[in-house]
Amino acid sequence: MVSDNLSKIRCDRLLERRQLLDQLGGLAHIAVTNQEWLYMLEEETRHSLSIEGYFASEQELKVILSGRKSAPEILNYYSTARSHYTIALQYHLDRELWLDVSMIRGIHSGLYYDLSRLGGVFRDGPIQIQGAKVRPPATSIEGYVRSFVSLSKQLLQQYPILPAVARLHTLFESIHPFQDGNGRAGRILLNTVLVNQGFPPTIIKGIEKTERDRYYQALEVADIGFHQGFPAAYIPLLAESLEQGNFEPLESLLYEGLRPRLDQWLAAALEQ
Repeated sequence: MVSDNLSKIRCDRLLERRQLLDQLGGLAHIAVTNQEWLYMLEEETRHSLSIEGYFASEQELKVILSGRKSAPEILNYYSTARSHYTIALQYHLDRELWLDVSMIRGIHSGLYYDLSRLGGVFRDGPIQIQGAKVRPPATSIEGYVRSFVSLSKQLLQQYPILPAVARLHTLFESIHPFQDGNGRAGRILLNTVLVNQGFPPTIIKGIEKTERDRYYQALEVADIGFHQGFPAAYIPLLAESLEQGNFEPLESLLYEGLRPRLDQWLAAALEQ
């Protein structure tokens, strides 16, 4: 009950700010090229890639993004996030949901641009996630991704924004559809959905080990329904296993990364 109350309080606070932003007409004027967006993209890129072991200081990141230093993993993340958030924002303004298998493949392809021919290709065979208890499915990966898309759309209608995106992020990472790059792809996917729903990208911190550990621990209690294996790619069975998880730690983490960015968007809208 306490967890449910906390979730409601967080969601209410986010929704109040989102509604105020809508009233100001600010979202339509916030492009993915202005300084607020660019700073958020840089911060997200640093933290998300740090979770995967690609570390860069703020200065190093600026050098890489300017093209004066080669680091394709970092540049690809930034470019992929920027392009997908731009499209997601337009879908939001058109009042359309953008979430399909092609979009997911496109995120992964962008991350592996000029790095691998496996970009956007679902894995074929079992996979083990180092240090994790979840047991991803071994076969029929595209079928699981299609079920993920359908179930995610249901979750976005069934739950407020935080419980919805916490669940869809958990399910995507549990399926682990690609041979590599699932963490990066999953975080861009999470933020693409947030932008499509009228929210800014959240930033999951990962530069410090304590930050990375907190994220992994939040996922571990959220994906507990998949620790003994995966059900068939049938939406009611996936939903049943998913709902065994404890999503409060992940919701808290997402809220902490989302609310300050929403406040920045509000400040930009008020200024305009």
